[in-house]
Amino acid sequence: MTNLKGKTALVTGGSRGLGKDVALFLGRLGANVVVNYLQDKDAAEKVIARIKETGADAEAIQADVRDWEQVEKLVRRIITRFGSIDILINNVGGFITSSLLKMDIKDWHNMLDSNLHSAFYCSKAVVPLMQKRKFGRIVNIALASANRIHAYKTVAAYAIAKTGVLILTKSLAVEVAPFGITVNAVSPGLMDNGSVLQNQIDEMIPQIPLGRPGRGNDIAGAIGYLLSDEAAFVTGTEILVSGGWGL
Repeated sequence: MTNLKGKTALVTGGSRGLGKDVALFLGRLGANVVVNYLQDKDAAEKVIARIKETGADAEAIQADVRDWEQVEKLVRRIITRFGSIDILINNVGGFITSSLLKMDIKDWHNMLDSNLHSAFYCSKAVVPLMQKRKFGRIVNIALASANRIHAYKTVAAYAIAKTGVLILTKSLAVEVAPFGITVNAVSPGLMDNGSVLQNQIDEMIPQIPLGRPGRGNDIAGAIGYLLSDEAAFVTGTEILVSGGWGL
């Protein structure tokens, strides 16, 4: 198992869902974990308590990563507390089902702000720190099937944002490679703790070749590989964690 002792990881949206699973996983690997949250401080503190039970250090920090100035402030607080940011997991991202023409303008902007702009802002803020240390690992959470251009009936805005995340991943990977920084994406399919309602997942299971929705540990395992020494030569790639859904 990858040993991340001495490394500091920032997980955006780390108080619940996949972000929570990933934050707990990184704590078990020994990393100092910063759990970023927007509103639910109690949930974030519970995650922190569980991480500290493993012997790792952790802190919950509130920030709206859709806002560049708040991202800058978040990064400064992390540096003051831990001295560095070695790992960035861009997990935060809103989800909504709506046709394009019926979608509220605010919801459209939130899909782009929370899924795409937040990943850019956080990456832009931490890369200079990683460049100085000649080391860094950035993992973006995307969407299985967003790497193919086709129509989306009810989640078009979400898919558009996640397709942008994949372009961001590849473009940034090329730009920062000379500094020993890798940038990759993990793309979930249908998840049992994701944004799709449970009854909808049950109806869609026949579309998943492996016969079940994904779980947090499936995503965490893929991220663990990308953070390992064995993946030091892997950058600009996308790992599909979808059980074959969407192929």
